[in-house]
Amino acid sequence: MARKLKTIRKNCDKLYREIITVRDEGRCQWCQKNTGQAVHHIIPRSKSAVLFHDLLNLILLCTPCHFKYHKDEAAGIYWFETTFSARWEYLHYPICDEWGKKLPRRNIIKSSWKKSDYEEIELSLKEKLAELKG
Repeated sequence: MARKLKTIRKNCDKLYREIITVRDEGRCQWCQKNTGQAVHHIIPRSKSAVLFHDLLNLILLCTPCHFKYHKDEAAGIYWFETTFSARWEYLHYPICDEWGKKLPRRNIIKSSWKKSDYEEIELSLKEKLAELKG
C-alpha cells in the first residue's frame, strides 16, 4: 500500500531531528550544554521553502536558547552569523533561478512540494543519517 504524503513528511521530520542531533552531538550550539532539544530553522519556511529542507539551515538548540533566539531575533542572527559564518554565507549566497536571474538562496521559494519531492528528500535523509552514523 502506498504511503500518504503526511506519513512521509512526518518521517522526514524525524530524520531531520535525528541527523541534526547526531551532527551537533546532542549539544545546544549556543550554550554548548548537552540539552539540545529544539531543531531551529535559521531561515524560516515563510521566507524560503527551499531552505526549510536544507540541513545547513538547521541547528540544535536547547529550549531556553531557542526561546532566547526568538525573543531577540537580531541577537540570534548575529550570534549565528558570527559563529557559523560559512553557513551564513551559504544560506545567503546568490544562485541563479530558472531564468538565469541571480537571487539570494534564501529568496528561492518552491510553491508546492509533491509527494515525489518528499520521497526523494526522505531517501537522501536516510543516506545522510547512515553516513553520519558510519
